[in-house]
Amino acid sequence: MGVFPAGSSPLAVADGVSLAPRSTSPVAVLDLGSNSARVVVFDHPIPGVLETIAEERLDLRLATELDHDSRLSERGVATTIDAVAEFAAFAREAGASSIKVVATAAIRSARNRAELLARAHAELGLAIEVLDGAEEAELAAVGALHGLPIRSGVIVDVGGGSTEVARVIAGTIVGAWSFPLGALGASAEWLTDDPPTGKQVKAMRRMIADTLATNAPSRLDSGEELVATGGSARTLARLAQRQTDYPLPLPHGYSLDRGALRDVNAFLMAHTAAERSDIDGVRSGRADSIVGGAVILDELMGHLGADRLTIAAGGLREGVAMRAFGEPVPQPRLVRVASVEALLRRHDAWDESEMEARASLVDSLAPELIDDPFSDALEAARLAAMLRVIGERGGVTRAGEATVEAVLAQDLAGFDHAMLARIIAILHSSDGEKSAAAPFGELLPASEKRLLRRCGALLAGSGRKG
Repeated sequence: MGVFPAGSSPLAVADGVSLAPRSTSPVAVLDLGSNSARVVVFDHPIPGVLETIAEERLDLRLATELDHDSRLSERGVATTIDAVAEFAAFAREAGASSIKVVATAAIRSARNRAELLARAHAELGLAIEVLDGAEEAELAAVGALHGLPIRSGVIVDVGGGSTEVARVIAGTIVGAWSFPLGALGASAEWLTDDPPTGKQVKAMRRMIADTLATNAPSRLDSGEELVATGGSARTLARLAQRQTDYPLPLPHGYSLDRGALRDVNAFLMAHTAAERSDIDGVRSGRADSIVGGAVILDELMGHLGADRLTIAAGGLREGVAMRAFGEPVPQPRLVRVASVEALLRRHDAWDESEMEARASLVDSLAPELIDDPFSDALEAARLAAMLRVIGERGGVTRAGEATVEAVLAQDLAGFDHAMLARIIAILHSSDGEKSAAAPFGELLPASEKRLLRRCGALLAGSGRKG
């Protein structure tokens, strides 16, 4: 039967065939943001998968290089050209066959941006694509949707110079907005004391609420979710996770509720920017803007009627890479199985016949546990059966535990924390480690706990027979 039940996925997956052919042409994406600039070199080994080969960051803070006439300073132009040159050399050394350079709010709003673009072309032979707000919102949404099993809702990207918002229905982007609400720019304008005063934060909140009221997506409908990408959101998620005994260390896929967001921001507001930069998880280049980023996210949650938001590791850069590769956003289940295949390949553990046998064995034994062939628990059992080969081939006593370490070593596209928790609980249960599995079971409905333990026992047998 394969990784998915018959009829639920393309024939190549249902028959256990690899999702190859592989790409042999890595692409570099240079993102010239308002706060930081990044280069990421992506490979596209199999459809549905983006792999990061190499990445680098510089805190250019271009938003601070715009004068009162919205002209980029000579220093801003020069440092940008130097950064693009350095990033391009880095990308070529990492094996990139093509380089895509995109610029966002700071350069978009610069009256003299033509000078920068002309210099980049003349001196470096590179074209800088200046994205308009809607394009930026759409590309960020594509990157976020690739990484998470979310099909309908609102995707928000809080940047240094602007905030982009896209509405998605059934995997299709139906609206895109851009607002001059950047974490860096708004903080510099409204939060002038260090640390900011309550009065300043209230004034900033009023400004944001007024801006959103004039032109923004309507409140979330039932079944829609709010997704946040960008450095501010990921930083806030990491801080929230560290304030609890939360078992998954990955911001990607984490569900951050509004109360936790406000608690983290209250903690940050009690410190100066210099003190924030010493907090584990807060980069020095974000210390003076993170409070503003949190306020923007909080006000967006209020405007949309969202009690929580889900963090996406992917965003604009991934969206640009997917466009370069001609890669559409596949269904989440296809992304998950592609991510698992890619992880197994990295561990030299991919064997089509063995993976087919493991998934089929789970399917043959599962009906006594699970009636629904499309259930999340059954999908988790199939994927866990495939993944467990990583630990088994390592010859360790606890194959499930060794596999969990490999799973948690990177962000797996297509997975939220609920599906990761199912797989990890099953893997620990397959070792007979109930105490290790317990914290992950707490992230799931109580009705699933016994089922996942039984799936773990089934998986141990699957490993021996597979």
